[in-house]
Amino acid sequence: MSQPRTPAPAAQERKTFAPLLSSLSILLLLICAPAQAHFQNFLGRILHVEAQDGGTLIHARLPLASVLLPRDWDPLHPLHGVPYARANPVASGPDGLLLDTASLQANPQQLHARLAAALQLVGASQPDGSPAVPPVAAPEIRAIRIQPIQDRSPFSHLSQVRTELTRPLDLGQAPPALTDAVIDFRIFYRQPLQQLAQIRSNPAEWPDIAARSINILTLHQDGERTRLTSSGVLAQPLQASSPWQLRDSLGSGFYHVLIGLDHVLFMLILILAARHWRVFVHNSLAFTLGHSVTLALGAAGLITGAAWFIPLIETAIALSILYSGACLLLGAQQRLLAGRVFLIGLLHGLGFAFMLAQASGQNAGDTLLLWFGFNLGVELAQLSIYGLALPLLWLLGRYWPPQRLAFRTLLATPCVLAALLWSGQRSLDLIDAMGWQLS
Repeated sequence: MSQPRTPAPAAQERKTFAPLLSSLSILLLLICAPAQAHFQNFLGRILHVEAQDGGTLIHARLPLASVLLPRDWDPLHPLHGVPYARANPVASGPDGLLLDTASLQANPQQLHARLAAALQLVGASQPDGSPAVPPVAAPEIRAIRIQPIQDRSPFSHLSQVRTELTRPLDLGQAPPALTDAVIDFRIFYRQPLQQLAQIRSNPAEWPDIAARSINILTLHQDGERTRLTSSGVLAQPLQASSPWQLRDSLGSGFYHVLIGLDHVLFMLILILAARHWRVFVHNSLAFTLGHSVTLALGAAGLITGAAWFIPLIETAIALSILYSGACLLLGAQQRLLAGRVFLIGLLHGLGFAFMLAQASGQNAGDTLLLWFGFNLGVELAQLSIYGLALPLLWLLGRYWPPQRLAFRTLLATPCVLAALLWSGQRSLDLIDAMGWQLS
């Protein structure tokens, strides 16, 4: 009688680690499935603050969703607590909300109340040292305009904003999707500007919007213009604070890398593909140089604002990760030369540049400190990820037990599957954008 055949060690190893590989792939796909490119973009709050008629006049541009989505908003129940909204039958999450313009025009009072709470002013401390007191009188909403993000009017110069933002409620180009709209409004507070110490965003806004916001405030006072920038929750002192501006924009770049899973996955592939430290250094420097070049082009105002541009770039980024991961799995790491990595870095930089341009809405040169700090934050985030990943991968390479299933294969396979999923999703977004543009 023949004895049962003992599985070969290699086959046994593949059988043992196949469930682990499958589990990692499924987990990463679940994480990546909702990671559409536009969810990773920053949102812009742009404010012009000036003294007028003994009070304070603010011209503000906010994401419409930041005004309408409450703090407890649940994407699983999109209509709960959101005024002027109806369901989008072909989308989910934030994209599942459509603006009900007919309801808004019939009853705009609730929008006025939301706008009055969207910004909060804090009074300066009293001469006797008593605590600051916020303005008591309710503000007056003097003009409202809702526009698509892609077709929004300039909001950089106060003279132009004064001329164009005049109508009580302007919905002439209002888009159907809440997440694709900005709301401009003029609001007057009776408390004098010199008695104010700080301006804040509404603490009741949806936290995801607060975390992804870039704040650009221009203070017009005594014939001078002071630009203040920050990121995240708005809590801006109404005075110049250049060191803090650099810190906040640096934090924006750092945060964007951490939430940009496609960026992190490409960095992981760079590490896995490098069989020598010199190759890794050359490729990482080429990647950094590439995205720094196109980010600088964005700072110079040389990035197009066409609706099809960002879907094109995000699709190309996904395809670049797919290509790099495939080279790694097929043992063709030599194809990931510094020149090709530089070109991939150009793509990532275009994504950063377009995102910042969309969020700021400013003219070239108006926010150079923001651009510089953001790029510096990106570099620090990359160094942090490299510093964490390199020792762990070195330990894996030294002590990984199976001989036939390399740890590089185990880690690269889910990355390739995620990139394949992104490529399909973003290609559909690109087709939609091109179709809309050509129609």
